[in-house]
Amino acid sequence: MKKILISMLAVTAVSCTNDSLNENSAATLKTTDASSKKTAELHPENTANAYDIAGKIHNEILDAYLSFNFSDSTINSVSTKIDSISFLNGELENLPPHIPANLQEIQQIADSPQLQLEQIIANSPMSNISKNCLSAFMASVPTLQNSDYQDIHQSIISFEASVTSNQQFTSEEKRIILTSSAITRHSLYYAKERKDKDWETSVGNRAGAVQGALCNAATAVSCSLKAGIISKKNNE
Repeated sequence: MKKILISMLAVTAVSCTNDSLNENSAATLKTTDASSKKTAELHPENTANAYDIAGKIHNEILDAYLSFNFSDSTINSVSTKIDSISFLNGELENLPPHIPANLQEIQQIADSPQLQLEQIIANSPMSNISKNCLSAFMASVPTLQNSDYQDIHQSIISFEASVTSNQQFTSEEKRIILTSSAITRHSLYYAKERKDKDWETSVGNRAGAVQGALCNAATAVSCSLKAGIISKKNNE
């Protein structure tokens, strides 16, 4: 299963670039050490992703929110709680100040997450090749969710390595894609490894991440949490 997942995201990576990444992905696939899988400690981090902190902070704030067992049912109440918890997170001081979320846009994401995700990417200022890359990655997530987290982690960091080394992307496009993938990677870890029945990753969570990432990492964290939480409420 791990090889299948890596191969799948390797194909995604190839759609993002015209260089020799396909050869590098194949080499990575062949050198996977099966024995290390049994002994490696599961974790969501990828230190090679310069925007990994966004995913880390996302999980910290989510954990704090869920620990209070809030029963918020409106985007306004969810937003107020998330903003209050975020204010207490010292690590956010290391990121550019977040831009207040447009709650109407967050509600639209919650009401129609897949459509909004597609439109957010399509309307972004990124180049077509970057849009296609991010769209392909997001489309692969539902398949990843059915796998062991170690396989998910390896697949996503392989994708992120291809984005980082892609010379066709601008630094801003890389920032948007890598911030979005970092939050997705950490969120999948929370849902799968923490086995928290109060949280499931959703398209709304990822759409919010992309929407916020167009501004900066802190805004990506805020929008992702708010859209994910209210999306879950909509489905209850």
